[in-house]
Amino acid sequence: MLSISVIVKFFLSLLSDLNILIIFFSLTFKDKYLIVVSTSGSSGMNKQDKSIKYNVKDIFKKVADEKYDLMNDVMSLGAHRLWKKYYVNLIEKLHKSSENILDIASGTGDIFNSLNRTNNLFAIDPIYEMHTLSKKKNSKKLIHYETGFVEKMPYKKNYFQMISCSYGVRNFEDKNKGFKEIARCLKKNGYFLFMEFGTPKRELLIKPFKLYLNDWLPLIGSIVAKDRHSYKYLAESIQKFPSQEAIIRQVESAGLTHQKTIDFLSGSNSIYIFKK
Repeated sequence: MLSISVIVKFFLSLLSDLNILIIFFSLTFKDKYLIVVSTSGSSGMNKQDKSIKYNVKDIFKKVADEKYDLMNDVMSLGAHRLWKKYYVNLIEKLHKSSENILDIASGTGDIFNSLNRTNNLFAIDPIYEMHTLSKKKNSKKLIHYETGFVEKMPYKKNYFQMISCSYGVRNFEDKNKGFKEIARCLKKNGYFLFMEFGTPKRELLIKPFKLYLNDWLPLIGSIVAKDRHSYKYLAESIQKFPSQEAIIRQVESAGLTHQKTIDFLSGSNSIYIFKK
């Protein structure tokens, strides 16, 4: 039988999570400087995923021309803006401004737009249209763009001191190959950071989370962006993403060492930090 102290701790922990979510909402929509649009995440899959019948490249190419800047706003109900601010702050602490940094699945360039850097910036994404939008957003920054996939990057060995990927790892066509490429391009003592959606750890949140992904997200997608199909793919890709333990093992098998995982809202969104 559960003790009273255990029950009290559970509800206090749950209250803490709910309180964080409330704070995220108020800060996200009231404070201008926190509005950082999340538009990353297309790099990796260039073939059709037969298990879920989607052509991922076509999905991201389509939304790049429409309302792509709304995608992660809808998926996280706006909370991702603070997550992105936290993520960028981590990058700035670990990245040496004199060294090269690569953003994989760079999308429309929101990471570099928020980053307090103007040069030594490299971006790769398989969708050329994403770079076009990024260039408008980051017109005052010197960014070296490449249109390509993480599994075969055109960079030299040991070229970057930091590699970043926000909301793109779940779209890698071949994660093992992608992580090995990242390890190849990363310098010794360099960092690989990525942020990704996942399934909450708390049992109480799993059912509401799945209900939100399977029903609410595609519905909102069809209303806001007139595109239920793309949002249904995004929902399914989140649920198919490996557990934290599995993805950490996968990255470590490529030659990187896990340093830390930072969870938001019980793991519905997480930042992973690895070092070479």
